[in-house]
Amino acid sequence: MRMEHVKGERHLYGRVLDQELFLFLLDLEVKRARRYQNFLSLMSLKIESISKEGEGGGVPTCYQTLRDLLVEEVRECDIIGSLEKDRLAVLFPYADAKAGNHVKSRVEDILKYSNLGGEGVEIIVDQISFPNNGADTMELISRVLKSNPS
Repeated sequence: MRMEHVKGERHLYGRVLDQELFLFLLDLEVKRARRYQNFLSLMSLKIESISKEGEGGGVPTCYQTLRDLLVEEVRECDIIGSLEKDRLAVLFPYADAKAGNHVKSRVEDILKYSNLGGEGVEIIVDQISFPNNGADTMELISRVLKSNPS
Protein backbone atom coordinates (compact mmCIF):
# COMPACT_ATOMS: atom_id res chain seq x y z
CA MET A 1 0.00 0.00 0.00
CA ARG A 2 1.40 3.33 -1.07
CA MET A 3 0.63 6.89 -0.10
CA GLU A 4 1.50 9.89 -2.22
CA HIS A 5 4.27 11.86 -0.62
CA VAL A 6 5.81 15.03 -1.88
CA LYS A 7 9.40 15.37 -0.74
CA GLY A 8 9.79 18.11 1.82
CA GLU A 9 6.06 18.44 2.52
CA ARG A 10 5.44 16.57 5.74
CA HIS A 11 1.87 17.82 6.12
CA LEU A 12 0.77 15.78 3.09
CA TYR A 13 2.30 12.51 4.18
CA GLY A 14 -0.45 10.05 4.86
CA ARG A 15 -3.24 12.39 3.85
CA VAL A 16 -3.52 11.71 0.11
CA LEU A 17 -3.83 8.02 -0.64
CA ASP A 18 -3.13 6.29 -3.92
CA GLN A 19 -6.00 4.69 -5.80
CA GLU A 20 -5.49 1.16 -4.47
CA LEU A 21 -5.50 2.15 -0.80
CA PHE A 22 -8.32 4.67 -1.27
CA LEU A 23 -10.57 2.07 -2.90
CA PHE A 24 -9.74 -0.43 -0.15
CA LEU A 25 -10.76 2.06 2.56
CA LEU A 26 -13.85 3.10 0.60
CA ASP A 27 -14.94 -0.53 0.48
CA LEU A 28 -14.40 -0.88 4.25
CA GLU A 29 -16.41 2.28 4.94
CA VAL A 30 -19.27 1.16 2.67
CA LYS A 31 -19.42 -2.18 4.49
CA ARG A 32 -19.38 -0.37 7.84
CA ALA A 33 -22.13 2.01 6.71
CA ARG A 34 -24.25 -0.91 5.54
CA ARG A 35 -23.69 -2.90 8.74
CA TYR A 36 -24.47 0.00 11.10
CA GLN A 37 -26.98 1.76 8.82
CA ASN A 38 -24.88 4.90 8.54
CA PHE A 39 -24.42 7.33 5.70
CA LEU A 40 -21.29 8.29 3.83
CA SER A 41 -20.59 10.80 1.11
CA LEU A 42 -18.02 10.78 -1.66
CA MET A 43 -16.90 13.97 -3.38
CA SER A 44 -15.11 13.78 -6.71
CA LEU A 45 -12.97 16.53 -8.21
CA LYS A 46 -12.13 15.99 -11.88
CA ILE A 47 -9.58 18.19 -13.59
CA GLU A 48 -10.34 18.79 -17.27
CA SER A 49 -8.07 20.61 -19.67
CA ILE A 50 -9.80 23.48 -21.46
CA SER A 51 -6.77 24.64 -23.45
CA LYS A 52 -6.64 23.88 -27.15
CA GLU A 53 -3.13 22.39 -26.88
CA GLY A 54 -4.41 19.20 -25.26
CA GLU A 55 -3.52 18.40 -21.65
CA GLY A 56 -0.68 20.87 -21.43
CA GLY A 57 1.20 21.60 -18.24
CA GLY A 58 -1.80 22.91 -16.31
CA VAL A 59 -3.27 19.57 -15.21
CA PRO A 60 -0.31 18.30 -13.12
CA THR A 61 0.16 21.69 -11.48
CA CYS A 62 -3.55 21.98 -10.82
CA TYR A 63 -3.61 18.44 -9.37
CA GLN A 64 -0.89 19.34 -6.86
CA THR A 65 -2.56 22.63 -5.93
CA LEU A 66 -5.96 20.98 -5.58
CA ARG A 67 -4.46 18.22 -3.44
CA ASP A 68 -2.88 20.81 -1.12
CA LEU A 69 -6.16 22.73 -0.95
CA LEU A 70 -8.12 19.62 0.04
CA VAL A 71 -5.62 18.74 2.75
CA GLU A 72 -6.20 22.18 4.25
CA GLU A 73 -9.98 22.27 3.84
CA VAL A 74 -11.22 18.85 4.97
CA ARG A 75 -11.18 17.32 8.42
CA GLU A 76 -8.43 14.94 9.54
CA CYS A 77 -10.97 12.09 9.67
CA ASP A 78 -11.96 12.57 6.00
CA ILE A 79 -10.11 10.38 3.53
CA ILE A 80 -8.50 11.99 0.46
CA GLY A 81 -7.40 9.79 -2.40
CA SER A 82 -6.63 9.55 -6.06
CA LEU A 83 -9.16 7.88 -8.35
CA GLU A 84 -7.47 8.59 -11.66
CA LYS A 85 -4.51 10.69 -12.80
CA ASP A 86 -6.81 13.69 -13.16
CA ARG A 87 -9.38 12.95 -10.45
CA LEU A 88 -9.21 13.25 -6.67
CA ALA A 89 -11.88 12.06 -4.27
CA VAL A 90 -12.74 12.72 -0.66
CA LEU A 91 -14.63 10.21 1.46
CA PHE A 92 -16.72 11.66 4.28
CA PRO A 93 -17.67 8.85 6.69
CA TYR A 94 -20.99 9.34 8.50
CA ALA A 95 -21.99 12.27 6.27
CA ASP A 96 -25.43 12.17 4.72
CA ALA A 97 -26.30 13.76 1.37
CA LYS A 98 -27.09 17.13 2.99
CA ALA A 99 -23.71 17.30 4.73
CA GLY A 100 -21.95 16.16 1.54
CA ASN A 101 -23.68 18.86 -0.48
CA HIS A 102 -22.66 21.46 2.11
CA VAL A 103 -18.97 20.48 1.75
CA LYS A 104 -19.31 20.41 -2.04
CA SER A 105 -20.71 23.97 -2.02
CA ARG A 106 -17.91 25.16 0.26
CA VAL A 107 -15.25 23.62 -2.00
CA GLU A 108 -16.88 25.10 -5.12
CA ASP A 109 -16.87 28.55 -3.46
CA ILE A 110 -13.18 28.19 -2.61
CA LEU A 111 -12.39 27.12 -6.19
CA LYS A 112 -14.23 30.16 -7.60
CA TYR A 113 -11.76 32.46 -5.89
CA SER A 114 -8.65 30.40 -6.53
CA ASN A 115 -6.41 30.82 -9.56
CA LEU A 116 -6.79 27.19 -10.69
CA GLY A 117 -9.02 28.10 -13.65
CA GLY A 118 -6.31 30.37 -15.00
CA GLU A 119 -4.07 27.39 -15.76
CA GLY A 120 -6.17 26.20 -18.72
CA VAL A 121 -8.13 23.71 -16.63
CA GLU A 122 -11.63 23.36 -15.25
CA ILE A 123 -12.45 21.49 -12.04
CA ILE A 124 -15.72 19.60 -12.00
CA VAL A 125 -16.97 18.82 -8.50
CA ASP A 126 -19.53 16.09 -7.89
CA GLN A 127 -20.87 14.50 -4.74
CA ILE A 128 -22.69 11.23 -4.21
CA SER A 129 -23.81 9.47 -1.07
CA PHE A 130 -24.48 6.01 0.28
CA PRO A 131 -27.17 4.66 0.20
CA ASN A 132 -28.91 7.34 -1.93
CA ASN A 133 -26.70 6.92 -5.03
CA GLY A 134 -25.52 3.36 -4.65
CA ALA A 135 -25.82 0.31 -2.45
CA ASP A 136 -22.28 -1.05 -2.81
CA THR A 137 -18.74 0.09 -3.51
CA MET A 138 -18.67 -0.75 -7.21
CA GLU A 139 -21.94 1.05 -7.84
CA LEU A 140 -20.66 4.18 -6.10
CA ILE A 141 -17.35 4.13 -7.99
CA SER A 142 -19.08 3.52 -11.30
CA ARG A 143 -21.44 6.39 -10.65
CA VAL A 144 -18.70 8.84 -9.62
CA LEU A 145 -16.49 7.97 -12.61
CA LYS A 146 -19.39 8.38 -15.07
CA SER A 147 -20.77 11.49 -13.45
CA ASN A 148 -21.03 14.65 -15.49
CA PRO A 149 -22.49 17.29 -13.18
CA SER A 150 -24.07 20.37 -14.65
